[in-house]
Amino acid sequence: MTARPSRRRAARRFLRRESGSATLEFVLVLPLVLTLLLSAIDFGVVMLRQVFLDRAVDIAARDVRLGRVSSSGIADFRARVCANTFLLPNCEQNLTVELRPVDTSTFAGLAGPTQCVDRDQEINPVLDFNPARTRQELMMIRVCAIADPFLRVTGMVLGMPTDASGGYAVVSRSSFTNEPS
Repeated sequence: MTARPSRRRAARRFLRRESGSATLEFVLVLPLVLTLLLSAIDFGVVMLRQVFLDRAVDIAARDVRLGRVSSSGIADFRARVCANTFLLPNCEQNLTVELRPVDTSTFAGLAGPTQCVDRDQEINPVLDFNPARTRQELMMIRVCAIADPFLRVTGMVLGMPTDASGGYAVVSRSSFTNEPS
């Protein structure tokens, strides 16, 4: 019977001790802080990809406007976009390009959802690309690149939509006026 009170006293002493309280707080807070830090890094990479894709599309659109890309040159345009951007692995295989004139009476340009590459299937959407210079036209370009997250935390934290392969779409739009030759 003397063992019970000593066990109770030992248990009370153990529960009153504060020597591990900082460690407990650290263990509870560390996952939250790391999640926020890694999300910030991952979102920074997402934004870098977006900015560099926008810049690359603008440079390639300038080349189209200057006549450096042929009317059947969707592969050339895609190569020019990929040459001017980085952080997009397998860029030419994961990039779709759409170039269409805008009807200036209704200003209806690229209506409908953005068509992106489906990496789970070997099917690439067939999109219009016709930079022909027969008359002055307002042209709209839409480019979609599928990229894998740098870290897999952003989708969980920010709710970014991903496709079946785990990649997310980076979409860039640009416009220019086609001048007749």
